[in-house]
Amino acid sequence: MLLERLLVLTRLRELMRTRPALTLAEAAALMGLPASAVEPMLETWVRKGKVAVSGASCGGGCSGCASDDCRVYRWQETPARAVIPLRVV
Repeated sequence: MLLERLLVLTRLRELMRTRPALTLAEAAALMGLPASAVEPMLETWVRKGKVAVSGASCGGGCSGCASDDCRVYRWQETPARAVIPLRVV
């Protein structure tokens, strides 16, 4: 079970890195999994600070879509931290 979860997390990470923004429905369809299986994985990446969630990409306000479809997930590449070499005297 843990290995399967890690594999799905890895697949999701790679997918998110290749797409600028995805809804839950899009991620589920691209992974070939139900949204109920993908959502906890997205939330794991959100908790780790690797995925940001924002509102509707269409501007919202029309109530023409389900609320889950209006959440947009974006992978956050964090810049590498600068390494400052220290000289020991």
